[in-house]
Amino acid sequence: MTKVYFIRHAEPDYSNHDDLLRPLTAKGMQDRKIATDYLSDKKIDVVLSSPYKRAVMTMEDFAGKYGFNIETIDDFHERTVGTEWIENFGDFSKNQWADFDYKLEGGESLREVQSRNIAALNEVLRKYEGKNIAIGSHGTALSTIINYYDKSYGCADFEKIRNVMPWIVVFEFDGEKCISIKNLKKPELWDAYNSDYEKLDGVTLIRDDEANFPEGAYHLVCEILVRHVDGTYLLMKRDPTKPLYPNMWEATAGGSALKGETDIEGALRELREETGIVADKLEFLDKSIGGHCWHVRFLCVTDCDKNSIKLQEGETCDYKWVTGEEVLAMSESELVGWQMKKHIK
Repeated sequence: MTKVYFIRHAEPDYSNHDDLLRPLTAKGMQDRKIATDYLSDKKIDVVLSSPYKRAVMTMEDFAGKYGFNIETIDDFHERTVGTEWIENFGDFSKNQWADFDYKLEGGESLREVQSRNIAALNEVLRKYEGKNIAIGSHGTALSTIINYYDKSYGCADFEKIRNVMPWIVVFEFDGEKCISIKNLKKPELWDAYNSDYEKLDGVTLIRDDEANFPEGAYHLVCEILVRHVDGTYLLMKRDPTKPLYPNMWEATAGGSALKGETDIEGALRELREETGIVADKLEFLDKSIGGHCWHVRFLCVTDCDKNSIKLQEGETCDYKWVTGEEVLAMSESELVGWQMKKHIK
């Protein structure tokens, strides 16, 4: 089995119109570490890249840290648009996805981009059969590779990843036959903790990859109970698109702490993102282990305008302020985060 980890470059500096020499922005230089952290435990055997500067720069952080030379392969480069800079890239892209043979003067069609990328990939698969391969790539080039193996991948899918940088897609091959494709988009990285609530140095966990967590490793989930100074509590309604507990009420704001965040830092960020409440301090309530998580609970006492709560798209769809008695009367089929009940007056 051969594994290929395609890494779409981090954010480029679009003020440079030279496609070959366009570098990363300062944000891109920082975000490329996401790819480094992700690849760190994947037992990579070889690092390849498109020759374009933004792709090479994205792979340089991982390659430098782990002692790899980067081999550039010209046919992995991004689609050539044409002789002129395109201001309305959205319309141009839609035209190309609608007609795989559409191209501008001096440019390439998606069929041509796909053909050379697949030819280069097949050569790599023959040369490095059975290895774990990391390849620096591009949004359109990588999308045409996915489309080659999965014809259902089209313009709507490409639009979803247009601004996702870096973007990681993992392919598994048996010889030159593609066995699976996993689109990781931009992975969310977490620190790992042991059962004594001690951070495990050098261990990075990845969201939606729980099956591969090291034994005894837990990620940090921050939960915040919000009580107004008038004694009422904030309940948030989970978005109907959530895979777990859709449309149920939650007695907490919160989520996973990101890599590098302390529990309090993660809690303050999640509170701000999910409710719009900006706090400078929280009261620690308790912590416990559940599943793959350390749950750390805090109380926020606020005098905010009760009509100023902001909903986070894809996370929450409604909110309400209720008395403690009303919260305590709710059943587990109505309320998520019922563990907070013991902290409600």
